[in-house]
Amino acid sequence: MKRRLTPGSRLRLPTGTEALRRVRHNLRTPINPILGYCELVMEEAGEAAPAAFRAGLRRLHQTGRRMLKLTNELFSEQPTPLHHLTCREILLAFRASADEVAASAGRLERQARSAKLPVAARDLHRIRTAAGQWRKRIEELLAEHCE
Repeated sequence: MKRRLTPGSRLRLPTGTEALRRVRHNLRTPINPILGYCELVMEEAGEAAPAAFRAGLRRLHQTGRRMLKLTNELFSEQPTPLHHLTCREILLAFRASADEVAASAGRLERQARSAKLPVAARDLHRIRTAAGQWRKRIEELLAEHCE
């Protein structure tokens, strides 16, 4: 993050439907590969994959869905509980989700390599990368729009 968030700073959402739509789109873009690759890996691994691996993929997908929900709620024109949080609290919530996805994808990537699932391992690496991009985008956005 380029500048530190001051304690108690609040997010100043862009005004207008189109401006909010652009912000949501920018933040949702890295979530799409998280969800999509997760679904692909689940489908391709199928029942042949170890049960713990499949369970981890389901949890990873659920975390990706939470990331999408956070994004949609924060950048909604309708009031949501997230709008009452300080920028620091928002940042912590978003970072926690991004870090959870990155850590889970990393563990699953190692499991995929051990299980001789190289395509799944590559897709899980892509998920980790997308989580980092999402985290970076929210940090930049908050640095720009928090007062």
